[in-house]
Amino acid sequence: MSKCSHHLPLVVHNVRIVNEGRVVEGELLVDEGGYIAEVTTSSLHLDAKRRYEVLDGKGQYLLPGVIDTHVHFRDPGFTHKGDIASESRAAVAGGVTSFCDMPNTKPQTTTRAALREKLALAAGRSHANYAFYLGATTENLDEIRACDPREVPAIKLFMGSSTGGMQLTQEEQLAPIFRDAPLLIATHCETDAIISENLARARAQYPEGIPFTEHARIRSTESCVKSVQLAQRLAREYRARLHVLHLSAAEELALFADPALRLEGRISCETCPHYLYFNEEDYRLYQWQIKCNPAIKSRADQQALIAALKSGVIRTIGTDHAPHLSSEKIKDYEHSPSGIPSIQYSLLLMLRLAEREGIGFPQVVELMSHAPARLFGIEKRGYIREGYHADLVFVASCPDGARLLNSRGNESLCGWSPYDGVESRYFIRRTVVNGQVAYCYTHGTQEPVGQALRFNGNERDGVFL
Repeated sequence: MSKCSHHLPLVVHNVRIVNEGRVVEGELLVDEGGYIAEVTTSSLHLDAKRRYEVLDGKGQYLLPGVIDTHVHFRDPGFTHKGDIASESRAAVAGGVTSFCDMPNTKPQTTTRAALREKLALAAGRSHANYAFYLGATTENLDEIRACDPREVPAIKLFMGSSTGGMQLTQEEQLAPIFRDAPLLIATHCETDAIISENLARARAQYPEGIPFTEHARIRSTESCVKSVQLAQRLAREYRARLHVLHLSAAEELALFADPALRLEGRISCETCPHYLYFNEEDYRLYQWQIKCNPAIKSRADQQALIAALKSGVIRTIGTDHAPHLSSEKIKDYEHSPSGIPSIQYSLLLMLRLAEREGIGFPQVVELMSHAPARLFGIEKRGYIREGYHADLVFVASCPDGARLLNSRGNESLCGWSPYDGVESRYFIRRTVVNGQVAYCYTHGTQEPVGQALRFNGNERDGVFL
């Protein structure tokens, strides 16, 4: 593995810093500990007697590293699909410097002991900074009450659409969690009873096999909306903090449109790149490649989600990165597992969307770096600020006008993505994690330097503004 990291203080010249709503020409100094020591729009204050490593940004955009708070890295238990090492390599190759991994592994991350085991798995192996959700079950309320808000990003609640004890669908199961959870609750909102009815109808209609084009009708908008309404009602009743994951439909967005929600700062929502890039017309071409839960829905839903990015209704972008081997996915509809691998391409996809829709690079940084850091209370990350960890991504313009998103190769263990063949005017030139180069376009990924994330402000009484 080629060495492209530094041990000296790092000086960054000649970059366009995209941070806190602005794009400015500037310079940056990172100290030996991996913290940002100085940010300036003039000239750095350097000691002539000291040695520095110097990077000339050559007019590249410098962004705070992406924080992806919604990934499934499959480790432990499903490591033939992906593991912490492989999927974090894909992360840094895409400018993602921190991730929060979901609990539906084997064993499930539903106890503090399982959480400690996952943290040990990541130490020394992860190329990006890491944290792990604690999953809610019908039997682990004591574990939820006792979890440490300093090390857990949120409680993950599968309100349906899961397996085993992590599937909670009844209000009497859900209410104690909303009442007692000491920190933010992040929910997957679908209604299994509605999905089951829709699936039975589809089986009757298509006895020879359900086509993938039926996915959006089986995992319907009604299924999502009913579940979101329940989650919001319980969050209000028990004064819990709620973050609804992977919104996919316009009717869901309407439930978050009340300005009072924004002012109260206790209920928020996320969407994912695949809901912004695909719609149900794409099932005929992509088939299994875009089967995910919740389902990708109509063109009107797609456009409503894009509009919600502009208006600020959607607060964060998460990938829901969920690798499966293509051999597992290339099956009939009912046996093809749901999930899309995308973490390596999410930032470039969002920059591409920003240019197309007139959103602006600062808004992409807000959605993918600033807002996740605020919402989850991540300590000293998500911004380019003095005293913060130097988690940075250099984005360069393609000299030939455009290149394929996967022109450097797919780092995810599964080796495929529905975004194969998509062009971008930009590419990830370099990713810095904790002040060390974790990825170079010319040299690939470097030695793992990720650290465990720490949290301060994701507690129950915190407010997301």
